[in-house]
Amino acid sequence: MALRDLKQLGLPVVEGGVLLAEAWSDLLTEVVQTADKGDLSQLNPDQPQALRQMAQALRQALLEHPLNLDLSPVLESVQAPWLLLRPSLFLADQEPGTPQKAAELLGLLTARPCVARPDAIAAELKQLWAEGLRAGNLMVWRRHCQSLRQVRLAALVQPLYPSEVSGTVVLGERAFSLEAVLGLGQALAQGEAVPARCQGNLQQLERISWQSGYQERVYRLREKPSMVGSAGLVVQVREEPELPAPLTLEQVQELLRLGRQVQQQWSLPVRLEWLIYKHPQTRQSSIVITQASRWWEALKADVLVTDQPPGAIPGQAETAAPHYEALLPEISGVVQGIGAASGRAIGPAVVLQAGSLAAQMTLPLGCIVVLPDLQPEMCVRLQGVAGIVTVRGGATCHAAILARELNIPAVVGAPQATELLKTGDALWLDGDRGIVYLLPEDKTGRPLFESRSFAQAADPPVDLPGSPGAAAGSSATQVMVNLSQVQRLGDLPLEQIDGVGLLRSEWLLIDMLEGRHPQQWVTAGYGVDLQARLVEKLAPILAAFAPRPVRYRSLDLRSHEWISLAGSPPAEPNPMLGIRGTFSYQLDPRLFKLELGALAALQRQGHTNLQLMLPFVRTVEEFGVCRQWVEQARLFQTPAFQLWIMAEVPSVLFLLPAYRRAGVQGIAIGTNDLTQLLLAVDRDQPVMASAYDERHPAVIAALAHLVQTARQQGLACSICGQAPVRHPELIDALVQWGISSISVEPGALIATRRAVLASEQRQRNPF
Repeated sequence: MALRDLKQLGLPVVEGGVLLAEAWSDLLTEVVQTADKGDLSQLNPDQPQALRQMAQALRQALLEHPLNLDLSPVLESVQAPWLLLRPSLFLADQEPGTPQKAAELLGLLTARPCVARPDAIAAELKQLWAEGLRAGNLMVWRRHCQSLRQVRLAALVQPLYPSEVSGTVVLGERAFSLEAVLGLGQALAQGEAVPARCQGNLQQLERISWQSGYQERVYRLREKPSMVGSAGLVVQVREEPELPAPLTLEQVQELLRLGRQVQQQWSLPVRLEWLIYKHPQTRQSSIVITQASRWWEALKADVLVTDQPPGAIPGQAETAAPHYEALLPEISGVVQGIGAASGRAIGPAVVLQAGSLAAQMTLPLGCIVVLPDLQPEMCVRLQGVAGIVTVRGGATCHAAILARELNIPAVVGAPQATELLKTGDALWLDGDRGIVYLLPEDKTGRPLFESRSFAQAADPPVDLPGSPGAAAGSSATQVMVNLSQVQRLGDLPLEQIDGVGLLRSEWLLIDMLEGRHPQQWVTAGYGVDLQARLVEKLAPILAAFAPRPVRYRSLDLRSHEWISLAGSPPAEPNPMLGIRGTFSYQLDPRLFKLELGALAALQRQGHTNLQLMLPFVRTVEEFGVCRQWVEQARLFQTPAFQLWIMAEVPSVLFLLPAYRRAGVQGIAIGTNDLTQLLLAVDRDQPVMASAYDERHPAVIAALAHLVQTARQQGLACSICGQAPVRHPELIDALVQWGISSISVEPGALIATRRAVLASEQRQRNPF
């Protein structure tokens, strides 16, 4: 193991114990027998469904298998209240002693924090092992092994240090690049902070210059865990967010000295993760290396080298030696933003300035598109792109949500991305960590890598206890999907889903508008055509989920998101609080009545599972007017039809009884808008990302009030914002409060189902 090798050299590496790979191997042997899987040679990348089914069968068998492992020696060796499980991997074709950190292959396997208790360690250890059995990882293992039994996965158990500063450093032959943030590395890993950076020549350390960063919040360790929020962490808000050089010249020199010692051992460019903490007894600040890897091998293992033979399997690239002299500063975090859509992508950049995508109907296949902002009407032109980078936006902005639904790796809120990158640059994008790297070229000017997207594949159908198709019966809390793209139906495990909890109508309409604003269709007399197209788009979704409900959310057209379409009204000064939602229907009801006509036509076709949700309802009076129009469209004649409202304007908190009396039959909590309005934080502003937190006490109180009051009033209550996906620990509280359903993006369905079942099980058996 790399850290063990460095410890033998006398370097200051993190203390800790090791859960040996034998524990993984023993459990894996039983899992493979249970699932009747394990022969990697049979995997075929051209049969993705079979690959996903194998992966899911293995993961399910592993998670359900009991873990008989004595963890007391590890707890005795690591005396700390909070621990970190770091994966450490050895593969069959590795030369013994080679410190290849395949466990750190750009997010394939990630470290997992946990409480220093045997039950917590066991639970997180199984989750870590399950990550190793995902479909994409199986293809990586296949590159090295014929059987899963040849994959040796150990886990380093390390204490979580109360770090003052943390970051990374990459050393090449002559150059280095260093990034640092205050406190724990959480702000850096989540893309909440722009780290302070310095880079330079290893032979001229006296000329180091820093580029200031920006960090609003600093993560520290708390003494005891909290019930809701990031376990073990406390957040300190900085009054002055600018982040100047957080290290002294002596500390930088010491870090580089340690890095050079590692280089002398490995004879390669290296990447170190490090922290500086104050020893509780001596009160002296010490540097600790928490992770070390051969930088080029860690990068190369996750990409496709261009000169591999035709038909080669992704991840099976030959390991020809690259040109290390160009490693730095070319391979460095040229831009950092917010990880918006999971996965990694490699491809040539296509940089677009404001408005340029409207005129460009197609984009090159496999490119990474870089643009100021991603508006909904652009998604029709994104088919086939490998990745997305935007200058503006936060983790819950529409660009992020759209990228996740399209399953395209994305980074949003990346400052100056359109200035720092240029068309033709070879980019590597990490949508999990929110980083975009500029890749080097060989001496002929040819990129070293082919275009490739490593987006996370959706989990295949699996009979989970409590899922709609399982013999064991359904869970009390329904798990539904947020869906608006018809083409995604084929990727969904339909039998695992209780219905569509949120269908965004404007995204459903995108590819049928032909570059014209919906309002122009009506004004120009083409409303009948638009209505017919809407019926055609909705019908297959209703049929696929019947008899389960499909909740269609009517149009919520924010002016700035449709500005490039012909006939669009001018953008408002504050479109987030402008003419949108049900208020816009009163100003001009034509589009809403067109939608109601389409829904009535679908009911006449026999689709009885349709429900309607009204967006951004500000007042009971607005709802009352809309209900009258719904009655006039005769939608209530279908017994299963229901009329819901989105609970996203804070005034709803005080008016639920009045809404029930006015005829509301259910509420869907939209945490994206509700959070930004409660906290006065624009979720589209990346610089405010650290202040946007669905775990804020005010937001938690609002969620509890809405769910519990809805139950008291006899109203169904769902949640369809990003909060349960971004913070799964909230699911337990939602289930305890009595939420009727939780609706999430397709990639989070299986995990959400498991979390709901576990929470309901704990309620039934609290002891």
